[in-house]
Amino acid sequence: AQRQHCALTRSFFRTTTIPTPLGSAALDDPPSTDLITTTATTTVTVTVTAMSSPTEHQLTERQLQAIEDEIKSTQPLTSIRLPIDALIHQYQSSSSSDDDDLDDDNGFLQSAKLLAEKYTHLRRVRGDGNCYYRAFLYALAERLLRRMEGEEISRLKDKVSNSMEWICGNGYEATTIDMFHEEMVDLFDFVAALAYDVDSGNHHNHNHNNNNNNNSNNNDNNYDHPLEDALSKLHERLNEENATSDYCTWFLRILTASQLKSHPDRYLPFLSADSTDSSFTSAAAATDCLGNDGTVDLSVFCAREVEPMGKECGMVQVAALAECLGARVV
Repeated sequence: AQRQHCALTRSFFRTTTIPTPLGSAALDDPPSTDLITTTATTTVTVTVTAMSSPTEHQLTERQLQAIEDEIKSTQPLTSIRLPIDALIHQYQSSSSSDDDDLDDDNGFLQSAKLLAEKYTHLRRVRGDGNCYYRAFLYALAERLLRRMEGEEISRLKDKVSNSMEWICGNGYEATTIDMFHEEMVDLFDFVAALAYDVDSGNHHNHNHNNNNNNNSNNNDNNYDHPLEDALSKLHERLNEENATSDYCTWFLRILTASQLKSHPDRYLPFLSADSTDSSFTSAAAATDCLGNDGTVDLSVFCAREVEPMGKECGMVQVAALAECLGARVV
């Protein structure tokens, strides 16, 4: 029953990029000022009307399942690192067409070119409605590992480890979130262990190279890539279906909701029932979240727009998650 909280809702693709800063240290040492940058392409919204016939309903379910299966088979949860030019080429191809979205495509192309001035690489994230939370999770874990920030890993682990009482105080049951909480803590342990292995490998490489400095037949191929090996293991773990990435993504949603509920005066001024508010998935959803006094009810908002898997993330949620974990998002 607990695992059902992680069930993904069906949706179409949206692309999220996690760029890497330019410069000689871009691959291994992104600057501390930039944690995550995300840009999203056009989202396709599909409205399924109620079917009067069970046969039609079943057909629609099969079609949606086929779409979901195709998405899973063709798109990983998070892609490998791609050159930032891939984003430029994507929008150059789109802007060369004669469709009605030419102005939007040109806007995306200009944005992609601006990103290319600062970043060298990106990762694509599956557009299942969880893309921001998943991008945040991956970028945070990768940054900690690349920079081997032991103190920061410990800080985040302690914060998450000690968060249960705070979360339960905001209306959640320990038995419901315990499994996801443990998975998040375990991920920080996993990153810490990988960082330790990388550090040990680097020391081993240094000693190995010193001892074999005059050996012309020395083959260092097995000693040169401790960081790449660790990043590969992290990538593999965070791309396993219905496992760490999904569990931690849902836990990030609970942290976000708890942050919102704990600081209503901080976030309520930025929530409105306006249909243009990106924190809501629709105008109807915004209206449904209104309390008797005409303002947004945070408990209802969290239950409808934050906690469920597959719900898009708005700017208020972005701010709440970043402030909860003490991370800077750009």
